[in-house]
Amino acid sequence: MSTNTGTVKFIQFHQPPLESGEYKIEIEQTIASKDKIPSQKFSRELTFAVTGERFGPLSPEDIYAVFPPSDSLGEHSNVLPHITVKRSTLPWERYPGTNDENLPWLVLLLFRETDFESESDRPKPTSITLEQLITDEPNIKFPTMALEVGQKDTEQVTVIDVKKKYLKDILPTKADLAYLAHVRQLEDATRNFSGDEFATIICNRLPEPNGISTVHLVSIEGRYPDENNFDDMGAGDEDLIRLVSLASWSFACVDPDQSFTKLVQKLNRNPSFPRLPQTEHQEAEKFLAMGYIPLPHSLRQGSQTISWYRSPLIGGFNSETYNFPVKASDELLRYDSGLGLFDTSYSAAWQLGRMLTLQNQGLAIELFNWKRENAQSLKQLEDNVINNLPLRSRQIREEKPIPEKIEKWFKGLELLQGIPFNYLVPDERLLPIESIRFFWVDSLWVDCLQDGAFSIGRVTENSVEEDRKIRSTRRGFTRGIEQKITGIVMRSQVVSGWPNLLIDGYDKAVADLDSIDPSEANLLPLLRMEKLAKDVLICLFEGEVKTVDIHLQPEGMHFGLDAKETDSSVWTKNLRNINGEGTQLSISPIPWNNEEKEVINLEGLATKIKEKLPDIGEFTSGQFALQMIEGVQKVRFVINE
Repeated sequence: MSTNTGTVKFIQFHQPPLESGEYKIEIEQTIASKDKIPSQKFSRELTFAVTGERFGPLSPEDIYAVFPPSDSLGEHSNVLPHITVKRSTLPWERYPGTNDENLPWLVLLLFRETDFESESDRPKPTSITLEQLITDEPNIKFPTMALEVGQKDTEQVTVIDVKKKYLKDILPTKADLAYLAHVRQLEDATRNFSGDEFATIICNRLPEPNGISTVHLVSIEGRYPDENNFDDMGAGDEDLIRLVSLASWSFACVDPDQSFTKLVQKLNRNPSFPRLPQTEHQEAEKFLAMGYIPLPHSLRQGSQTISWYRSPLIGGFNSETYNFPVKASDELLRYDSGLGLFDTSYSAAWQLGRMLTLQNQGLAIELFNWKRENAQSLKQLEDNVINNLPLRSRQIREEKPIPEKIEKWFKGLELLQGIPFNYLVPDERLLPIESIRFFWVDSLWVDCLQDGAFSIGRVTENSVEEDRKIRSTRRGFTRGIEQKITGIVMRSQVVSGWPNLLIDGYDKAVADLDSIDPSEANLLPLLRMEKLAKDVLICLFEGEVKTVDIHLQPEGMHFGLDAKETDSSVWTKNLRNINGEGTQLSISPIPWNNEEKEVINLEGLATKIKEKLPDIGEFTSGQFALQMIEGVQKVRFVINE
């Protein structure tokens, strides 16, 4: 299966070079001579042990990923949960029976909230010692198991005790085991092994719709004897069957209308950029259409009025410039004589930049000292030129580079980092609940912000002139006039419910939801992606964004069935060819071991797939994984001109 950066190969299994257990090496050497020297025999015996995983629990470092993510909330009702471990041999280091070399000894069991008649029946992970693992209690069934080298009676192990009546219908059959685990090997674009190889174990059951499901990775070592299914050791329905749990996690499913795709598709896009609702007042509407809002304004004399304010998130590119530096924020106030209102946007930006920098006392002092030293260097250079001194007699201080801390601060201001949220979204109506807004960053607003930050120590006419000279000879304190920054701001439960979102921006409008070819549009550099609140996310792109893709991390790639048919409750499975490409073929209905509990008959499903794809060759767990894989969800927004 191809990806953007290479190929994923699905392999049936990866057997360890040696099985767990004790080994003995005997070495014998005989020395003989044709002469009268008698022959001599030397021998040596070495004993060593291979100690593979057995009782767990697995550490977080052993686990590469689980899906659905632990404690997540999403539309997972069609998903077959899986766990991916970093050691690719782990599922085959022991046997479910006596000598099942290609079958895994680990399986995933999914328990639903509604499985149990009472809360006390729900299996609860319990920590016990290995000595307590094998119990003599008649109503708890666990096979006799000898400890291996290095295992001690006092070691802790996590177990769950489950009544047989809850367990018997969800356990995989012996035939199903062949399709539950596979190896995922990554190759680079040249088809060379990249060194990344993981083992994945798939569950055989769908989660609880609109409820919580808990998944346990349990050991079935020796519990599928010969060709038989799980050995319950003669347990009655009310008897407990003990299982060793090496890992577990829980997640919740929501209503399909609350799925990732549905929620993103429903984001309100009218209007598409931040602005207040329309008004019938024509003069006021001109300002509202440009993103302005009326806010209370306290004047210096103490009187109160209403003035316009516009955040740096605007609906189009602003080509305005200003001759910086300015002496004070009042210089940037504008007055609309038609409505009799001030425009405080750029004045507020300048004052904010100054206050934020003064608030960072260490930075303010460092900036002031650096400006003073550079002003002295420029003054010395001017004096030398005015006095017409020979070049060899001029003593000019070496120009000091911009300190990294200061340069980083001004770069952050350019990307609106550290700007209070009420300056970006000054009115909730600009960004309603469950909405997305597209914007340009107002370059003049940013220039005012940065000039305010650079104004530390600017109190006299001379200091204003010194700042002008420094700004004219130095880059790093102003944004390039041609630089364009656009972005999106989103307020939605998608932000809080799916914390690992991926957002891509492109420079051309492409409506087709397939992957974008580089010849169609260019991927724009993502300058900033940050949560401003629990449910608010901002993204900034370098360039004019016209297409935005919102999707999940590649780790969100998972296994599952396809959506139920619109006119029935039947699950289906769309099939791929051997290269992982989609076909028109599908399996419907899905075969079940228990349809009521939605436990899939994996062997029966594999048989149906082989019948539909006769040219696929030997059908192993690797081919089964390729068919069951589901792509990540993605929603595309196209910004109309």
